[in-house]
Amino acid sequence: MRLAATDRGAAPAEFAMLAGLVSVLMLGVMQLAFGLHLHNTATAHVVEGARVGARVDSTPADGARRAQELMASSLPGGAAGVTVTSGRTTVGGVEVVEVSATMRLPLVGPLGPDRQMTVVGQAFAEDQ
Repeated sequence: MRLAATDRGAAPAEFAMLAGLVSVLMLGVMQLAFGLHLHNTATAHVVEGARVGARVDSTPADGARRAQELMASSLPGGAAGVTVTSGRTTVGGVEVVEVSATMRLPLVGPLGPDRQMTVVGQAFAEDQ
C-alpha cells in the first residue's frame, strides 16, 4: 500500500507533536512519584519519632530529635528546611505523643518553587 501524495512527511510531524506531549506527561508522573516518596518517607519518620517519644523512659523531645535524625539521613538535601515539633495531646480520652514535621515539597523535581507539607505521627503514651 502506497501513501497518498498528501500524506508524505506526516510521520515526522506527528512524532514531533506527540513526543513533546508524552515527555510532559512522563515528567508529571515522575513529579507525582517524587512528591509521594517525600510524603511517605516523612510520615514514616514522624511516626517512628512518636514511638520513641511515647516510651516510658523518653520525652516527646526525644521523639522529635529521632525524627529529625531520620529525615537528615534519608531526605534529599538532608533535614534542611524541615521543622519538627512534638508534644502530648489527648485523642479520644487517651494521651498520645504527637510529632509533626513541616517541610518543603518542591514542585519541579528537587528545584524550583516549593510549597509546604506537614505530616503528623501519633503514638500511645506508654506512661499512663
